[in-house]
Amino acid sequence: MFEDQMRRYGAYQGWMRLFAAALLLIFGLACVSQGEELEKMTRNNSSPEEIQAAIEAFSPKKPDDRFALISLQEALAAAREGNFGYGACLVNESTGEVVERGHNHVFYPYFRSDLHAEMDLLNKYEDLMKAPVSRADGLVMYLSGEPSPMGLVRIISAGITKMYYLAPEPQSGMAQRMDCLPPIWREMAQGRDYGLADCSPELGNLSREIIDYSNEELISRLESA
Repeated sequence: MFEDQMRRYGAYQGWMRLFAAALLLIFGLACVSQGEELEKMTRNNSSPEEIQAAIEAFSPKKPDDRFALISLQEALAAAREGNFGYGACLVNESTGEVVERGHNHVFYPYFRSDLHAEMDLLNKYEDLMKAPVSRADGLVMYLSGEPSPMGLVRIISAGITKMYYLAPEPQSGMAQRMDCLPPIWREMAQGRDYGLADCSPELGNLSREIIDYSNEELISRLESA
């Protein structure tokens, strides 16, 4: 009887070891799958058509998603033209009306070193208003990517008090480095709300994909000029 119990116990132990091994295998495969997915996302090799389909299929979930999608549409238009993949829109906060849209035009239709997305947007708006002073009260700017130093200073000068971007720019973004601005610009920006948009993470990922689509090639062109 004792020997039977020991055999049963041995068999039980064997099954437990097999079960544990199976769990480890499943966990390992899951980790590999997640790693492959992360690697795929990191490669950012989606085509413009695939990105466009993702934008069109996306259903807004968070407060800023609607305006984030518009800035992404503009960013994709810029990338397709052969420009840096950045887009922007200007919104009337009280009504939700999109009053202007714009995107990067540094290389197309001809080289313009100043025409970042926020520059294009503000040029259009200010040309439309033809006002003697800033007419930015009640307007919110949405950008697909964090503005550069030049872009941020223009946003401050234009009197935009709220500006939100989808994707941070560790190498070139200035909104996270406000303390590095010269004193006059820091003083003008006091009390303003500049930071990440309250949008779905998927949209931030799409912004990153659009930015990376041709960023390396275009930066090389600037550096070799």
